[in-house]
Amino acid sequence: MATINHILVPTDGSEGSLNAARFAGSLANAFGAKVSVLMVQGDDTLVSQAWGYGNFPFDSPDGMKTVEEIRTALEQHVKENELQDTSKALGALNIDPEIVSVWGHPSEEILKFSEENGVDLIVIGSHGRSALKRAFLGSVSQAVANQATCPVTVVK
Repeated sequence: MATINHILVPTDGSEGSLNAARFAGSLANAFGAKVSVLMVQGDDTLVSQAWGYGNFPFDSPDGMKTVEEIRTALEQHVKENELQDTSKALGALNIDPEIVSVWGHPSEEILKFSEENGVDLIVIGSHGRSALKRAFLGSVSQAVANQATCPVTVVK
């Protein structure tokens, strides 16, 4: 069996991601492994916020914000919410987790981070979408499992 020294936990703040973090935390303690938590934000989020769709994380009295203002606000929101929630879900670890937030396409950035950082195992949450929704929307966990160069555990 291969040694597990570095576990990657991609997160989007969903319940599936939090379940994956709980599982990864117990594995990390059992193996004495480092954990990296990765949040990937897509540029599609910027577009929807710029056009006024979604729940923008701060009030916009004049209705107009620059792309950089939107990006900064979204990064702060993720740092204070999804990343913090995922870190808590890991539980008490022997080694402090590495927390990373990047912009890009989720599956591509997860695979890139994994390869560039010597990840031994990816523990990713499943959204439990139906086969029909997966066919139309795709699945980040499925893409990562199919293309990763290291083992992948999908947690429901």
